[in-house]
Amino acid sequence: MIGSNYRSTVMAFIAPSPNNQAHSAQLTTTKNSCDYIKLSEVRGRSNSNIEKMTHPLAQPDDTDFLSPYMIDLLGNTTALTFAEKTLQAPRKRLLDKLGIDDNRSQERHTRLSSDQGSISRFYDFSCTVQPIELMLNGHPFIEQEPTSPYFQGQKIITPDFRIFRSEEKFQTIDLLRCASRDDSQIAFNKAPIERLQHYNNTVFANETHLREMPEMLNTATYFVEMADFLTQRGTPGDFIVQNAFESSSDKNTPHFQFVPEHVALPIFSRSLRLDDELETQILDWHLPSISKIIDLKRDDWREKTDQFQSACQRLLNEQHISTTPLFRMMEDDQIQMYLVFKKDCSSVWEMPHEDTQLSPGWVEACGIFIANTAKAEAFNNKGAHVYYAAHSVDAERITPFFEGIG
Repeated sequence: MIGSNYRSTVMAFIAPSPNNQAHSAQLTTTKNSCDYIKLSEVRGRSNSNIEKMTHPLAQPDDTDFLSPYMIDLLGNTTALTFAEKTLQAPRKRLLDKLGIDDNRSQERHTRLSSDQGSISRFYDFSCTVQPIELMLNGHPFIEQEPTSPYFQGQKIITPDFRIFRSEEKFQTIDLLRCASRDDSQIAFNKAPIERLQHYNNTVFANETHLREMPEMLNTATYFVEMADFLTQRGTPGDFIVQNAFESSSDKNTPHFQFVPEHVALPIFSRSLRLDDELETQILDWHLPSISKIIDLKRDDWREKTDQFQSACQRLLNEQHISTTPLFRMMEDDQIQMYLVFKKDCSSVWEMPHEDTQLSPGWVEACGIFIANTAKAEAFNNKGAHVYYAAHSVDAERITPFFEGIG
């Protein structure tokens, strides 16, 4: 399909109906398999699907020594074929010396051509919104469209890990120096290819080192950044949310989700009661939950938000209770913060393996179960009370951590 968004798996969205009860729902319809490219079919290996979704990976291939990043920069050009020949030259000289034919040359070329097509279509942003650079709480982030969103307009926000790729434009221009002979149409200047390989290997080494750092885990330590995003990009009714670590499908890239336009999550329709001692509202919900208004007109809103995050971190470290934070933009420069608590699925809870695998993610913790998933099946079979009870904790273990913050 010419001019198609091959990144997204979604053909259409189905807005959930207002409902204050937890329920299962179909939120999207999926495209035909020929109309999108599965991430697993794009060349490259990473322990983070979000990293691979964001940009072509820089890890060189074991067979043709070209990384997805190099292929993306080379494009479907004569230079791509020449690059493969350049990188294979040492191996070919050895085979020639031994009198052995390179009988896999055509196989490599066919695979390279196929991979180049997948890479060029998947990372083509001409039919979708380009990633947007942001500064949140003084740190660089990017906003982009996920490949399988639940809701119309949903975005995923991550720290900007592209800091080592600043020479892309230079490398692309440099590759134009791979001129072609008039007689053979084969590029002959291999120096730009060698410079590209060196640049790619440097990017790969730096990004590998960066991703080995402990802060690259998807831990819920971005409360201020989430609120800051809403101050910049949100309108009343929009919300931003982050999965608890144990429920995240990608544990190796910090990320949170932005959803616009008054999506009807059941948790938003539940009643609240004020706890005078905590100066915080208690939510009538299946999982212990509290709510607090963040007044952006106050000079100390960042400090107060950070105090709640610190309390959640202590709760996790000392009680093994995780937090699913959700921030909803309200009128009059206010944000309503929801904190939903549950077991962190660590061994101290002695949970059955099935329950740890079915731990509610943010959308289930807020009351919607995606139809035709294992969590929806468990919810439908067990009912809301039994399903949530397996993940719930006593509120008395939580409240002491938030005393005095109000």
